[in-house]
Formats: sequence, C-alpha cells, structure tokens
Amino acid sequence: MDILLMPPPPDGDQDRGHTLFGLYWTFFGLSIIITILRFYAHVSIRAVGWDDWLMLVAVLLLLGFLIPGTLMILDGGCRHLYFILSSPSGIEQVITVTKLFYMCQPFAIMCIATGRMSVGALLLKLLVVSYWRKRFVWFTIVSTFLVSMLNSILLFAACTPTEGLWNILITANCWDPTIMTNVTIFTSSWNVLIDVCLALLPVTLFWNLNMSLKKRIALCFLMGGGLLAAISGAIKTSKLPEANAVDVTWGTYDLLLWNGAETFLVILCGSIPALKPIYDMCVRRQRASTRPLFSLPRKSTHKPKKLFPSLSTGDDSYFQLEPIQSNPARLPAIEVAPPVNVDVSQSRGENDTAALHGYHRAPWERTASGESIAIHAAKPSRGPPPVASSLRGDDIV
Repeated sequence: MDILLMPPPPDGDQDRGHTLFGLYWTFFGLSIIITILRFYAHVSIRAVGWDDWLMLVAVLLLLGFLIPGTLMILDGGCRHLYFILSSPSGIEQVITVTKLFYMCQPFAIMCIATGRMSVGALLLKLLVVSYWRKRFVWFTIVSTFLVSMLNSILLFAACTPTEGLWNILITANCWDPTIMTNVTIFTSSWNVLIDVCLALLPVTLFWNLNMSLKKRIALCFLMGGGLLAAISGAIKTSKLPEANAVDVTWGTYDLLLWNGAETFLVILCGSIPALKPIYDMCVRRQRASTRPLFSLPRKSTHKPKKLFPSLSTGDDSYFQLEPIQSNPARLPAIEVAPPVNVDVSQSRGENDTAALHGYHRAPWERTASGESIAIHAAKPSRGPPPVASSLRGDDIV
C-alpha cells in the first residue's frame, strides 16, 4: 500500500468514532420522539396521511443507515488508514470498513429523499394550492425519488464485479472515481435546491393572506424550516470530494457527520408544521389553567341607561350626584297642595296611606296633642323629581 510508504500522521492514532457514535444515536432518538409526536398530533385530529407514513419510512431508513454506520465506527472506521493497515489484520479491517461504508450510503440517500417527499406530501395536504403549485410539488416529489434512486443504483454499478468497490485484493473493472463523485454532487445539489423550493413555496401563499404581518411571518418560518436542511446539505456537498482522499477513513469523517445531520434535520424540519395541533392543545390548556375561578364584571363603557327618559334633560347631568345645598333658590319650583289630615287612630302603619296614592311624604308635623300628621303632597312641575330625603320642613313654602 502506498500509504504505508508515507510518514505517520503527526496527530497520532486517534479515533473520532466515539463522537460520531453519540451524535448518530442522539439524532435517531430525537427522530423517534418527533415521529411519535407527529402521529399523536394527526391522530388527535384524525388527519393521518401518507406524508406521515413517508416520514416513518424515512426514520426506518435512518435506522438502516445507523446500523452499518455504527458497525463501521466500532471497527475503527474513523481512524487514520495508516494505523489501521499497520495492525496484523489491517487489510481485512480496511475491507470490512469500506464495505460497511458502501452499505450505509443507499439508506442515507433514500432517507433524505423520503423525508423531502414527506414535506411535499404535507404541503399538498395542508395548503389549498393552485394548479401550478400543485404540479410543482408533484414534480419535486417524483424528481427527488428518481434522482436519489438513480444515484443509489449507480453507486453499486461503478465496479464489475460490485465487490471490487471495497475489496482491494481482487481485480475489478471500475469507473473513474471522479464520475461517481460528480453524480453524488449532482444528487446532493438537487436535493438542496428542492429543499429551498419547498421552503419558499409557502411564502407565495401566506404572504397574500388577510392577516397581520406578524402571523404571516410566523407561518413562513413554520413552513420554511427546510432551509436548515438545505444549509446542512450544502455543507455535506462540499465534503463529498473527500471520499477520494488517500486517507479515506480519516477524511470522510466530516462527510459522515454532515450526512447524519442532514438526515436528522430533514426529519425535524419536515415534522415541525405537523406538530401544530399539539401546540394548540398546550395553549388551550394553559389558558384554561390561568383563568380565575371568580372574576369581577368588567366595567361597562356604555353610557348608563336613563330610568326616566321622559324627565331627561338631554344630558347625563341628571345622573350625577352633587352635594345638597340648603339654598331654596337651587331647588326646582314645586306646587304645594293643601295639607291632608290623616287619622292615626288605628296604628302608625296606616300613616302611609297617602304615599300609596302617589304623594311624597314630607317631614313629620305633629299637632300639640300629637294625634294627627300633616302630609304635603308635592308634585313636580318640570325637571327631575326632588329627592325627598334632602328637603327640610322649612324649605317647603
């Protein structure tokens, strides 16, 4: 091997697989939780569709990517190739690591494609799209599947026999390595373009809705999370030429890292809009828990209803309380009827007989003997009725 003729790497025999192992299974655990929440949200509103099943297939494909990827990591697939070949079983170990690397690639490619297809299916279900938008979404779904499937097929068709891809001990007829690198770069770039289109397509719908600017921006961010997956895909695309490096096991570490990050972000960003029913339920429960058991009635902003519209003066001054003045000039003009003598021979409860006939009771006026009561029947001529409790006996003429 030519690499054995080179000096050993200056950073020594390091294994970066532990970091990659932790990130991979963290991504998978979060993807499982997100998918469960997605199905729970859609089951609660009876809206489970084929976009949910496509996302479940994407999670299963992610698991298919992680199993051989984990075996590759545990077999030293993230060490320097120099130190792997220096071991007694170095050749067999390199063959095993390379074989596991090729085995996990189709799962990663189709996982990313299926996640994007799920996003397109969600757009078809949630949005009332126009004719050209619906055609465009279908084009993204079909083209993503075809391009990704073609890349997966060509990956194993690059050598005849196929074992020549990972077994360096046999003679095989293989394509120039740059051909497959360019095919993979095209596939990754196409997927990035699809991510950007699917993220910006809802903006053309929400921006013309009759709602506040704040809500429109929130909806655009909610449906435009695919831009994060596009960014990670662009970074992964820039790492693809490292697959042809001499120290291939060490050089493909960044490629494997961003490949796992892209698969996770496709699942995450494709499921966030589907989790909105859970957010709505949490908001309703929070509002119900913060609602007070007893609340005072709100202060009315309407003007008080006039109880005596026939006596209204045209403004609200009739309902305003003012200090009672003893000046007779401020009292309204009234006519005083002759006094009515009431016999109180039976009981004091009969003294209110005159009040029952519509008379306003004046202060008590007793005779010297205390046997009769003088009640003045006062009838207002104009204006509001005088308050009887504010009148004194000497104020009435």
